[in-house]
Amino acid sequence: MKKAVLVVLILIGLASCVSPPKYEKVNIELPSEFGDATLWKLAQPRDHQLKQNWWEELGDVQLNQLEEQALINSPNVKIAAEKVNQARASFNSSSAVLFPQLSLSGRLARIGISEARPLTNDNTPQKSTAQTDILPQMLASYELDLWGRVSSLVAVGEANLESSMADFQNIKLVLSTDIATNYFNLRQADIELDLLSQLIQLQEKAYFLATERFKLGLNSAFENTQLQISLETSRVQIEQLKRTRTIYEHALATLVGQNATNFKISPNLQERKLIHIPVGIPSTLLERRPDIASAERALAAANAQIGIAQAAYYPQIVLGGGFGYESTTIPLLYRATSRIWSFGPNISLPLFDGGRIDANVAFSKSGYAIAVENYKKVVLTAMQEVEDGISGVLALERAWEQANKASKSAYRLFEIALERYKGGVASGFDLALAEQAYINIKRQETQALALRLQVQIFLVKATGGGWSGQKTDGL
Repeated sequence: MKKAVLVVLILIGLASCVSPPKYEKVNIELPSEFGDATLWKLAQPRDHQLKQNWWEELGDVQLNQLEEQALINSPNVKIAAEKVNQARASFNSSSAVLFPQLSLSGRLARIGISEARPLTNDNTPQKSTAQTDILPQMLASYELDLWGRVSSLVAVGEANLESSMADFQNIKLVLSTDIATNYFNLRQADIELDLLSQLIQLQEKAYFLATERFKLGLNSAFENTQLQISLETSRVQIEQLKRTRTIYEHALATLVGQNATNFKISPNLQERKLIHIPVGIPSTLLERRPDIASAERALAAANAQIGIAQAAYYPQIVLGGGFGYESTTIPLLYRATSRIWSFGPNISLPLFDGGRIDANVAFSKSGYAIAVENYKKVVLTAMQEVEDGISGVLALERAWEQANKASKSAYRLFEIALERYKGGVASGFDLALAEQAYINIKRQETQALALRLQVQIFLVKATGGGWSGQKTDGL
């Protein structure tokens, strides 16, 4: 008895000295603000005020419908949801080791005993016999977590569950931004198709007038041919743009989980609304990015794996016990003399394994190092994307302002050319050039607006779902 107590005290002493490596989150220095310090100042984020449906700020009913359909029907969302369910089931399975395991077992067998069997007692008669063995019993076991192996298993399961939940949110974020990007690309195609249609109508009129003047000898064949070439070039462009629109339409069908063959979106020339961007976008918003959260949880799981590997150096102690009855006949089964029971620890300690445990520990530590670098990479990429988005918003805002001025100037030039053509001062070729210049510059203006909207959507993705709730002045 004293020896048993001594062994227990020794094990408890060892357990106090051995524990899994404590997880400490890797800190990466972040700027307090992004971009130009004169524009972007530190704001105070309030995560509980942040909205998930960031796209509603764009005020487009059709986009809202597509986003809602995608969250319900998208295969990617369903796959990610099932991965969360798998991770939750795995966590529940690993958590079960915290509790004692109980089971019922039984045996009902007719056993034949060999006459030529070895005997433990020379006085025992050696003969062949047949016996019935009836054995119902209850078994219990519980592993003592002296070295942190069990708690590390649970920690891995919990971190993996949280990582899969972050991945699920990331899938929804990427899906929502992909839908918005493709949708507004399609809307841009509608606008450009409308402008090209207007240009073709003007070119057709100009070509008709030039042809009539050519018949009267007032225009040269060169001028007439140039107008015809401009008209045919515009017709080629409109066919190419129709093909581009179809590609965006098919992409949207797949994103919302529908058959591209039957999926149609009617043309829409509604004015596009830009997203309100607050002056203060703090770097702390990066903590809301699901991919960063997933990478950090993967880091925690890798750290817990080290604890599991290191625990293999020490004895595995499982308290076990059983109680039941054993008899050759049912009438004798539940007598007191038929009882069987057992209780005690099962201890296993590796003495020589050829370096297997060392290799597993080294493997786990290397996995943790990889997780650290991956976490750093994800955070650095996130900061890059936010900076790219901010610089893109500012640059494209200036580009759109210039394009808007150029569009207004081109329209005034077109009006002058039209009056000159009506007065016989300018040729039809001059009018066609003015028409084409105006429409092309107008297309550039709409493209600049489309790019501004795209980079704003990109910034929403880069900040982990937008910045709703930031009560600051906007850009």
